Amino acid sequence: MRKGKKVHPIYAAAVKLRPELVKWRRHLHMYPEPSMQEHETAAYVVEQLREIGIDEIQTGVGETGVVAMVRGGKKRGKTVGLRADMDALEMTEETGAEYASRKPGLMHACGHDGHTAGLLGAGAILHGMRAKLPGNVKLVFQPGEEGPGGALKMINDGVLENPKIASIAALHVIHDAQTDNITLTIIGESSHAAKPHLGVDSISVAAQALIAVQQFVARHTDPIDRRLVTFGIIEGGTRSNILAAQVRLVGTIRTLEPASREAILNFLKKDLGKLVGAMGAKLKVEHEVGYPSLKNDDGVMDAMQSAATEVLGAECVNPVGIPGLGGEDFAYFVQAGVPAGMARLGIRDEAKGFTSAVHKVGFDFDDAVVLPAASATLAGTAIKMLGG
Repeated sequence: MRKGKKVHPIYAAAVKLRPELVKWRRHLHMYPEPSMQEHETAAYVVEQLREIGIDEIQTGVGETGVVAMVRGGKKRGKTVGLRADMDALEMTEETGAEYASRKPGLMHACGHDGHTAGLLGAGAILHGMRAKLPGNVKLVFQPGEEGPGGALKMINDGVLENPKIASIAALHVIHDAQTDNITLTIIGESSHAAKPHLGVDSISVAAQALIAVQQFVARHTDPIDRRLVTFGIIEGGTRSNILAAQVRLVGTIRTLEPASREAILNFLKKDLGKLVGAMGAKLKVEHEVGYPSLKNDDGVMDAMQSAATEVLGAECVNPVGIPGLGGEDFAYFVQAGVPAGMARLGIRDEAKGFTSAVHKVGFDFDDAVVLPAASATLAGTAIKMLGG
């Protein structure tokens, strides 16, 4: 916020919480847990909620999720939701931070520790002003965003009911596309490397298949559409002097427009097999439908923009949304028919060296600055959604 500007009471409350926010986030960062195994994380969240004074808490929602209720003074008021995800990624951290992950091979590289701490802060702010709230706020701490679809598990467990959530909002350090998981297995025939004509080199065929996929995306789908195909895993071969019998490619498809998605899937499932077959190999395609695309509700986004503008200042808010290709299972709330909106939370600070993107081993952010803004924005958004 600009120096000399009058501080909004909600932001002032968030700043007062800064030591707690940083403590919460750094504890979560040091002890990350993978998707659907967030037992210690959930227990820690419950402990902090009780310290705040919030005692209406449900655990085990969607397996490892936590739901807490802040009841407002208006007994017949509606209920709105705020959501944060809790799971970490299977990565080895290389930030060098004093609060770096204490669990080898696990890291909060997507900011979920910050989302969770930010929601705890919003809960504390709202709890402190509960007598004035014109309704209720349901705090949703969700497991399993990084693949298993924890949002859907919580929905199936009734998180949107009793009381019914009228709308729900969330913040993310980025993210909004349809995601599809794809595995291509190129099946060739092994032989001695000195006699390649007696076998079918699946590695060579896989290389041609990779080029063909990118060529198709670049030249046979609408260039205006937001789409990509990325293969993050390639496995095959046993020795340097033996033609690999098969190669496995594992990747992701990200699309916003249905036409491009269908075209890419059709190519992978039908036409790519013809190209592979022409080189003497066979193709096995495994397709798993991922998260749907996230389409924000205008009313919720208006509430978020209005809240952020009021509590942080107009200079801190960029109302122009640029669609991206990050997947988010928050989209399941939209599919469930609930007005939902997710805003991006800016965290880049070149002067302090916080420049790494999410899902990288060097990812980190200035929690002392980011978290008060997150908590204040979430709390303000809840009040706006309640009509306050």
